[in-house]
Amino acid sequence: MTRAERLTQALEERRADVFISAIRPNQLYFLPHPEPSSVISRANCCAIVFGLNEPVVFPGIWISNACRDLLTDCTVIENTHGDPLPEDQLLVYLRKAGLKRIIVDQPGLAESLRGQIDGCQIECEDLGTEIRRKKDARDLEHMREAARIADLGMTAAFAAIRPGLSCLDVIAEGEYAMLKAGAEDATMSPAVGEGTFYLDSAENPRRLIREGDMIFIDMAIHVRGYLGDMTRAGIVGEGTEEQRVLLETVQRAYKTGVAAMVPGADGADIYRQVVTCFAERGWKDYYVHHLSHGLGLGGDLPRIGSAAADVLRVGDALSCEPGVYIPGLGGARVENMIYVGEEGPEELTRCPLDLPMDL
Repeated sequence: MTRAERLTQALEERRADVFISAIRPNQLYFLPHPEPSSVISRANCCAIVFGLNEPVVFPGIWISNACRDLLTDCTVIENTHGDPLPEDQLLVYLRKAGLKRIIVDQPGLAESLRGQIDGCQIECEDLGTEIRRKKDARDLEHMREAARIADLGMTAAFAAIRPGLSCLDVIAEGEYAMLKAGAEDATMSPAVGEGTFYLDSAENPRRLIREGDMIFIDMAIHVRGYLGDMTRAGIVGEGTEEQRVLLETVQRAYKTGVAAMVPGADGADIYRQVVTCFAERGWKDYYVHHLSHGLGLGGDLPRIGSAAADVLRVGDALSCEPGVYIPGLGGARVENMIYVGEEGPEELTRCPLDLPMDL
């Protein structure tokens, strides 16, 4: 089934006429355009109405021209200086459309429409995120490209690591490699030394890298709107036995988590297996974050963490990113992009867990 057909089916099941999206990932997913992220490049449109003969786009003044010129298979309600706000344009349109039941993915917009359209029921439900959960061929094509570029960037960043350079030097090499390869944006966050913590090095990024440092690099890019996500960790030089044990334990926790990511697996059980890897070393309290988030256009399912965890399905795409951060020693985290197929998990990001450094 196409994306439009899946949305139509969901609307029919709910006896709804249209789905109104004010959330950028849903807008990108359902727009009939080969590269919608090139049109809606940063901010989302105010709203897009899906489920009619063609989408009706209310862009607002900030991207009205781009939507008018590029979304040729849509009705675009232009907005320029002196026009009503796009929210008001949307309300005028809906009052004339004769709709009986509308589903909206954004609570604020849903609330603003309730009671404003005679004879029309407004429901708030994020249909798009649920439909986007099972990745289709187009999703996988773009996610594989994002993973390929992520591999290039992480490999380049680790190759640049050596004593005397700063974290900024490493960031420059990795981000340059990914932008040159086709990423729309790229962010790298190195964490170095004994103060490393989750996404926080507690150090100035200008800090010089030293022999014996532990280092991990988290990164995120977007390729055609799709997230590329990865983390690698290492030791600058031979390091101590305790550092090597830390790195080996995190890698084992990662391998344990990935192996368990099969269709039908309970995310809560996967999380417990990973926690056990750290608990065996007495490090349970130093594992402070989720194991996994969904991958795709943003805000995707499934999720696996201590507070909530989903049961995995065929077609899921998610991260696996265990890490621990030991006071006085340092931190380590490993992360890859994972696709859950019929036969089990597939690593989309593939560069080695132990990346070489130019020492």
